[in-house]
Amino acid sequence: MNNQNDTLIFVQADTAQLNNLKALLISFAASSGLKVNFDKSLMLPVNLSATRLDELAANFGCSKGTLPFAYLGLPLNLTKPSVADFWPLVSKCERRLATFFNFLSDAGRLQMTNAVLTALPTYTMCTYLLPKTVIKQIDKFRKHCLWRGSDANNRQPPKSSLANGTCAKDRRRVECHQSQSSE
Repeated sequence: MNNQNDTLIFVQADTAQLNNLKALLISFAASSGLKVNFDKSLMLPVNLSATRLDELAANFGCSKGTLPFAYLGLPLNLTKPSVADFWPLVSKCERRLATFFNFLSDAGRLQMTNAVLTALPTYTMCTYLLPKTVIKQIDKFRKHCLWRGSDANNRQPPKSSLANGTCAKDRRRVECHQSQSSE
């Protein structure tokens, strides 16, 4: 998997394969003019002993990491992600709300909700099936953004076009009718 300058490579825990991979990366660097920084590289073990990981990481010239970790904002693990693994996504949606929604009109809030607060979870949902609790929390933020502003814990009644059970159009008719009858 590759994204700009991040590459995820899966290989067996074999010294010969790692040496071939390192030679391939060095050859790529020489032919492309790019530099592969092995110090920034990370080796993540899957069913590998700590001593074998130390040996392979020293041979490859990279640091060691552990699972779970995030790659391009997505949680990667050997098991199905839990609700807690998706909490950074929920926090990111909440932070986006608090940043700029106080400065937007109602139409601007609608645009930002559709563009940002829908796009963030959609990116994750392309890879994972989100738990219902995560979806409900993100939807809660979206609804609060549209109807109550950026504070998701705000307990004020929501904004509405209804007042006393009549819509704005009906109120205008009533007001016009009252003003005509008083003349």
